Amino acid sequence: MNDGNQHGLPNFDRPTEALLRRLINEATGRLGVPLRVIDFGPAAPSAASAREMNSEMKVTLEVNGARQPYMLAARARLRTREEVRTVAAQSATAGLPVLLATSWLTPALADECVEQGLQFIDLAGNLHVRGPGQYILVTGRPANPDIKRFVSRSGKPAISASASALRMIFVLLSAPELINRPYREIASSAGVALGAIGGVFDDLRERGLLAGTEDRRLIDPAALREEWAINYSLRLLPKLNAQRFAIDDPAWWQRAELPAGQAWWSGEVAAAKLTRQLRPASQTLYVEPAARPAVMMALAKQHRFRADPAGSLEIVDAFWHLDDMRTAQLTAPPLLVYADLLRTREPRNAEAAALIRDQWSGVNDGHIS
Repeated sequence: MNDGNQHGLPNFDRPTEALLRRLINEATGRLGVPLRVIDFGPAAPSAASAREMNSEMKVTLEVNGARQPYMLAARARLRTREEVRTVAAQSATAGLPVLLATSWLTPALADECVEQGLQFIDLAGNLHVRGPGQYILVTGRPANPDIKRFVSRSGKPAISASASALRMIFVLLSAPELINRPYREIASSAGVALGAIGGVFDDLRERGLLAGTEDRRLIDPAALREEWAINYSLRLLPKLNAQRFAIDDPAWWQRAELPAGQAWWSGEVAAAKLTRQLRPASQTLYVEPAARPAVMMALAKQHRFRADPAGSLEIVDAFWHLDDMRTAQLTAPPLLVYADLLRTREPRNAEAAALIRDQWSGVNDGHIS
């Protein structure tokens, strides 16, 4: 049973018996005390305390032949003494002792657990269990590099999910040749600070999505594209000054004249142009921020659109700076078109998105121009 992700990092949000056995093995590897899991399963549905712990799991351990049942409280990371006290307070209503399973407890937090009567076990092998005639306490074991990396990231989104990282990943996926260009060129294409580049590469490398340092290559660009499409609407789009407008003529976009290198269709209009299999009901237009006032004024004058939060036209700041060949096109890079179609949550757009995805997946390992 897998108790973590593909890189062996644990998942404390969904604790499994395999995770608990891993914790036990770490704790007993240097001890002579027999300690094993003999029962693991859901707690009774009526156990309100289990629901409070986001776990609802009951575990029974055998220590030197003595059985001790627990309510499991799994936490990826505890940072303060107050968090320890909060978990410990749940023992009063749990009906069973609470066993804290976590990634790593500092000596200070382990001491707080002992003071609060909270039993615990962590990935570094720190352990506190007690029962009739039984008492085991091991603290001070340091976290190894893997645990430190996990602890430092617990509770935080991946660096590669930040808005600036999404800009950078977008240009790497849209123009794969950039991945081995100098950092300064990548930063310029993505419109991000030079200092952000190394951190994003390191994060992708840690996550198993990037190989190499001098000769870099993406390990699984298809997975990274899907991840980007999900994160785009959550983390980057809200920063791109999106506005909506209403236009009486639903076919206006067919006559619209876009200034080359300053505005690009995405969403349904781009899908119609790329697949010839979609009749657009809405329009998404990306515009260079510096050119946006002039472009909007020209379009408003020609097509008489008006501000309307429910309008069919969406205008968004463009955020990429690719080569002249790609910039000269009138449609946004396919990855962005794909993401914009998916965020509409409409079945017909999902079908068009799949067509576009299938087109790019067979060209240049994920790129179509």
